[in-house]
Amino acid sequence: MTRAPVLFAAHFAVACLLVGCDRPQALSVDALAADPVRLHRLLAQCRRGEHDAAFCARVDQADLQRFMSGKAGADEYRTLDELPADIPPSFDGPSRGADSSVSVGARP
Repeated sequence: MTRAPVLFAAHFAVACLLVGCDRPQALSVDALAADPVRLHRLLAQCRRGEHDAAFCARVDQADLQRFMSGKAGADEYRTLDELPADIPPSFDGPSRGADSSVSVGARP
């Protein structure tokens, strides 16, 4: 009779593990950015709607982090569609307190 609780606990643990097999593991942004093959596979799955919005947001953040860090390979982003969606602008433009001695459009 003492084996019944142990067997039940073992079966319950295996059942809990099997239930989570089809779900993506909660990976950090750093872990996602470290593996380009997995990252691009997950990006494609997110575009097809196979994952929830929270997970896809983390995948997008990892893609942007990989792109901006310079760790991406030369052949990793071949078309504009493959680039991360949220690339920030490279500059904000002139500030209000800029040197006023330089005028735009002034001719010598």
